[in-house]
Amino acid sequence: MAQFWFVTFPTPGTTAATARDLEAAGWDGVFFPDTQCLSGDVYSALALAASATSRLLLGPGVTNPVTRHPSVTANAIATIQVESNGRAVLGLGRGDSSLAYIGRPPASVKTFDRYLTDVQQYLRGDDVDIDGYRAATPGWPTADSRKFPSTSRPRDRG
Repeated sequence: MAQFWFVTFPTPGTTAATARDLEAAGWDGVFFPDTQCLSGDVYSALALAASATSRLLLGPGVTNPVTRHPSVTANAIATIQVESNGRAVLGLGRGDSSLAYIGRPPASVKTFDRYLTDVQQYLRGDDVDIDGYRAATPGWPTADSRKFPSTSRPRDRG
């Protein structure tokens, strides 16, 4: 069945009301862009939206490998997963507006692929190798916080 998502900037002071309005209007989910120079903090907004709604799916549209370390992304989305009672959806991408506004190009496909793998490992609670440094197995997120509604990998475009 098709899902209908709304994309809007998380404007501080209005995020909870916006999420309530979207849920009341019948939207399935909301994506808040993770673009630090154009709007408020995406994960704070998602927590507010989680608290203000009961069925709306919630996610960043999208987080990138340059401005957020994979452990920070895993921690943030796992927190939203718990606070939303299982309604978090993680949008990951190479970066566009969040990087353009700080004078950086989008991450390479290789960097993005490594980031995706690292985030998944953190969310599974696996050991993660970051640039040759073996990070400790994280104690958070918990197993229950890692049950997300859906996951997908980008198609290989050759």
